[in-house]
Order: sequence, then C-alpha cells, then structure tokens
Amino acid sequence: MSELLESTAGDKTRRKEGIGAFSGVSDDAEPLARLSDVAEFRAGYAKLKAGEWDAGKWQGYRLRFGVYGQLQPGVHMIRIKIPGGILPFAWARRVAEANRRWAGQHIHISTRQDLQIYFVKPDDVADCLEFLAEAGITTREACGNTLRNMTSCHLAGTCPREHVDAGKVADQLARAWIRHPLAQHMPRKFKATVSGCETDCASSHIHDLGLIATHKDGRPGFKVYAGGGTGGQPVAAALVADFVIEEDLPAVIEALLRVHQRYSNRRNRNKARIKFVNKRFGAEKFRALFEEAFAEARKLPQRPWHKLDWRHGDADAPEPVSPGGVVASHDGTQSVVLNEGLGLFTSEQFEALVDLAESADARELRVTRDQNLAIVGLEPGVVADVVARVREMGYGVEDHPGDVPNVVSCPGTSTCGIGITNSQSFGATIQGLVKDYAAKPNVTVKISGCQNGCGLHHVSDFGFQGMGKKIQGRNAPHYQIYIGGDERLNGHTGLTGPVVPARLAEDALKLMLDGYALGRGPGESVRDWALRLGKNGIRDLIAPIAERINAADEGLFYDFGEDWEFSPPTGRSPECAAGTLDDDLQKDLADDALINVDRALGTGALDLARRFARTGFRAAAQRLRIHAGLPGEEGDSDEQVTSTLRAAFGTDADIIAGLERMGAATGGEATVATLREALAYWIDLAEEVVGRPVAFGGFDMGALGDSLSDSGGVVSNLLKGGPGGN
Repeated sequence: MSELLESTAGDKTRRKEGIGAFSGVSDDAEPLARLSDVAEFRAGYAKLKAGEWDAGKWQGYRLRFGVYGQLQPGVHMIRIKIPGGILPFAWARRVAEANRRWAGQHIHISTRQDLQIYFVKPDDVADCLEFLAEAGITTREACGNTLRNMTSCHLAGTCPREHVDAGKVADQLARAWIRHPLAQHMPRKFKATVSGCETDCASSHIHDLGLIATHKDGRPGFKVYAGGGTGGQPVAAALVADFVIEEDLPAVIEALLRVHQRYSNRRNRNKARIKFVNKRFGAEKFRALFEEAFAEARKLPQRPWHKLDWRHGDADAPEPVSPGGVVASHDGTQSVVLNEGLGLFTSEQFEALVDLAESADARELRVTRDQNLAIVGLEPGVVADVVARVREMGYGVEDHPGDVPNVVSCPGTSTCGIGITNSQSFGATIQGLVKDYAAKPNVTVKISGCQNGCGLHHVSDFGFQGMGKKIQGRNAPHYQIYIGGDERLNGHTGLTGPVVPARLAEDALKLMLDGYALGRGPGESVRDWALRLGKNGIRDLIAPIAERINAADEGLFYDFGEDWEFSPPTGRSPECAAGTLDDDLQKDLADDALINVDRALGTGALDLARRFARTGFRAAAQRLRIHAGLPGEEGDSDEQVTSTLRAAFGTDADIIAGLERMGAATGGEATVATLREALAYWIDLAEEVVGRPVAFGGFDMGALGDSLSDSGGVVSNLLKGGPGGN
C-alpha cells in the first residue's frame, strides 16, 4: 500500500490523495496492473536476500503477488489473473512471450480462469512480473489469503441465455477491490464468481460468493449466494440476498469480507474459510450477519461503478454444462470453443491461435472454467474457415454445440507441492477414452490430485480424488471416485464411490461410462442412475477391477507419468493456506480503518467515523505491542491499551505525543477532522516505530507491571523472562 499511503514529510500526518482511491472520493478506476506493485515485490525480495526476512515472512508476501511454490525446489509458478476470463489478444501474446523467456513449459488454464506458467527461477520472477505489468496484466492477489480472481460462466458475453455479460461484471469488481487493505490478509482465501443468468454455469453454490444475474419486478440485478465451497468438507452456499442492484455489488463484497475478517477462524487454518462461518451459525444467522454488514457498507461511498448492458436472455436456448463447438451469440456473431483438454498450450500454440483469431476479426479470446479456450465475436461467414484451421492445429471443435465430454484436472504432482497423485498425467491418459465416448450421453470427468479439490472432482459426473493407500503393506497411488456431482445452483456433491488403484482408474471409468450409457433410463442423469444402482450396484459394476488388484503387479505402485515408486507426501502444507503475520494484518486493518474514516466523513456519518477511528487506533497500537513483545488481548479496553503503551514506551517522546494527540482528538470539543489527522499521525508513527530495531532497554518494564492487572501471572512471567517471556 506504499503508493497509496505516503507520509507527509515533517509531521507524519496523512493528507495525501491516495486514500481517495478506496474512499469513494476518487472517480478514477483502479488499474489491474501497476509498476509500483513490481517495485514493492522487488523490495521484499531484496529483504529476503539480505536476510532481513525469513522464509515464512517471504512466503506470505510473495503469494499476494501471485508467486507460488512448486514441488520442484528452486522454481516458482506464476499465476496470472484473467478477471471474468476476458483475454485480450495483446495479453495473450504477452503471456506467451513471458512463458518463453522465463518459464519455457506449458501455459496452463486453471479452473479459475487464471493462466499459470511454471519453473520460473526466483531471481527472474520480478522481471517477469514487470514484463506482464507493462502490458496491463496483473498477478496481484492471485494467491494467498486474498480476494482471488473473479470468475464467470463459460460463455459469458456470448451466451443467448445471459441477462448480462458476467465476464464484464467480474472484471469491474476485480478492479474495484484489487489492492484494498481489507483483502490482503484475510483468515483464508476468498473466491467469487458471477453467472449471467439463473442457469448458474459459474457454480455459485460452491463459492465463497456467487452472484447470479436476474430480473425482479422489471429491474435488473443479482441474487447473492455466500459461504459455499468444496475441498475436504463441501458446504453449499446460502442465499443471503434475494435481489441487489448492480451498483451495490461492491458493498456486497465489502460486507462479506468484513464478516470473513470478523468471524472466520484464524487459529485453525483447516477451518478458516467463510464456509465454516455459514456452517457454524447456520444459513439464517449467516444471512443476518451479512445483512447487518451490507447495510453499513451501503451507507459509505464505494468505488465508481459503470453501468452494465442488460438484456432479457433467451430461456429456451441450450444450457450446456460444458459447452463446445460453434455457439451462436445473442448479438448475431458466433464463437468457436476449442476443446483442448487440460488447458495446456505452448507459447507457439498460444500465439498461433491469437494470429488466427485476429486474422478472422474476432473480438477477443475467453478462457473458460473447464480449461478450454473460446474465440468470440466472429462473423458467421468466417466461422467455417476458423474451425477448419483450428482443427488443422490439432484442437477439437465439436460438430454440434452442447455438452462436450471434457476432462478437467489440476496439475497434481506434476508441479504441486501438496499433490498426492499425478492427476494431470492421468487426465492425459483418459483423454482418448472420453473423446471416444462423445457419441454416447455426454458427461463431465474431473480430477484432483488431493482432497483440496482444485480439479472440482466433487461436482462432476465422474470425479477422481487422488489419495495414497496400501496394497498388502506397500504404498500405492489410488483414486477415490465420486459419482453424480453437479456444480450448478441447487446441485449436489458427488456420491462417494469406490477407491481404486490409479493404474486401474481408467478401466474403472470405462466400466462406469459403459454402464451408464447402456443402463440409464430416458433422460436419467448420472446421479439418478447411480442412486438407482446404489453402492452395491456400483461395486458390482466395477467388480472386475477389484479382481485385478494384486501386489505382484509392480505397475500398481507407480503413478502415471512417474518412473519412481509411489510415496505419499509427508509434512507438506498447502502454500495457499500460508499463515498471515499478525503485524501485516494489523497494518492492513489500520489502513482500512483510515480509508473508512474518510468514507464516513464524506457522507457526514460522524459517529461511524469515530468508530472506524477507534478501530484504526487499536490496530496500530496492536502493531506496537507485537513489535515490543507486550501482552494484550483483543478484548482489552482502550484504557488498558493506552496504559500498556505509556508504560512500555515511556521514554519515547513520539509515542507519548501520539497518544496525547489521540486523546485530545477524542475529547468533547474535538472535531472529527482533527480525529482523522490524529489517527493518520498515529498509524504512520506505528509504521516508523515497527521499522526500528527493538530496544527493550528503554522500556520501563516495572511501570508496565504496575499498570496492568496480573491475571494468571502472565505479566509477572513476562517480566521474569524479559520481553516475550523467553
């Protein structure tokens, strides 16, 4: 936040223009990419190299810039945000060139419409980020405990059923919230999506936030679902608002982020997603928490909102789960959806597709959540030639639009540090099987290399989750099968099926595909078919697999794509769950509070401004406590906080002056503007002090002990052991 929160030379008072960027004062749109982001990243990397930061500090820092660790040591994956899946030609070319220069492997389309490049050396990362930023491409907040890439439905902008281009909604919301201090150090990541109509192809019910475009009483707006998720403990999202107008969407996000910050579990990383707040309180109470936060957020200015182009969608148009082929758009143009499979492209392939799209006067490219690529905005007269040329390049384009059998997979152990199986290699292995199945009822097949579910295996017709299991005492790669999942609204997670060795999973899938094709009733879904058969029926269907499990078969102990015997990972934790250092969190909460003071002052909400100022004071004070190793709890009164700081920093004239200034600014005669200036001074002062080396010799620790009640011996133990108790 350095470029937004600069101190005024001389008195540390923040009078600057930057706060307006988030206060609603500024009319300027926030750019996705800033070169100052790269400068910020370089500064952090320099601190790591100089030994000023340890690996834990650096990990949480780089994740916010989209820089992820890999299974392979000494290299990084860079995740590039493509909000709403809208991929301009210039961006595609720049990503292809970045991949060629610094990565050299495949460009990977993720299930969240990101582009990922791999094997980037640590010393090359900043140059790569700068190269991308120069073209307006961002990696900011693509990883970590942040507001992740905003996604949309597969055919956003072209689908005849849509009321609005969900991709453009996602893009505008991404710009409204990128870099906001509230979204930098949340308890855990926050994933949001937008659907252009009630069909909900963007899968609202499995997201932290899902927005569904609709009309109510002749007005356009959105339904709001929140608190959903998959992973090890799937939770269905709750309906928290029946209808909101488009201008209130930034306030919707703010409300949910504040609920997340306030109620999510920071002590247990495995239960820190907002879905656990929904689960803990129940849908009714969860909705009430949202409504309270939403009502407050609506009182305050938001970032500028540009009106959307609405229409009434064609409810009778096809509604494919995984669209493919040539799709007619509502504006008379057509789109060509490439069924690439697994979303992997070389730089040369990416550039060739851009050349083709540009030569055909296409509008843009769109990346889809099922890892495919769409060329959109084509005039009908050029489509046949485009299809022919795409097929010459080796990509599939179905003869008829509609559901396309498509394999989706996360990278698994090809690059992921917590993967258990090589899901990507398994996905490549079954591509032929699934394509041969195209003449039969279309299904979805999704694969995850572990229980975290990045491949969305829980919500697929046939889902595969990588796991380790022993065969007569020896570790072997396996897949837990799920059957009959549905990722759209009111859908279900898949029914738990059998566990099979990875090397036999392809044959198990074939048995299930054939069983469904031959045994389903008219119009019967995979889920209904599986429910009718029951667990015993599914078990009998794949009984031939169980008969082939033999410890004498050495192949069972080797995963797809690997030439070494399988060994399950131990001691690895997901980088996406990396903890937040409390100082970083408190810094962001203080900055957020100052922004909110400005917002409240702008609307004359003086009591609200005072409340935000108190929050900012306590957050900055908590930074000082952490820096000095002082005791303190969240529930301490303001008087306890102040007395602790006075005792500990009694010889620091600046700290005492800051406390006096805050005290005077909260007096009966003080104006709110004076309070704002005092808070700005206090926040900047905390930043300065935290940057100094700790000098405990200047603290009057005896006075500190006298100023506090020694509940449970905490203070006396601290005094005996010195700062921090050690």
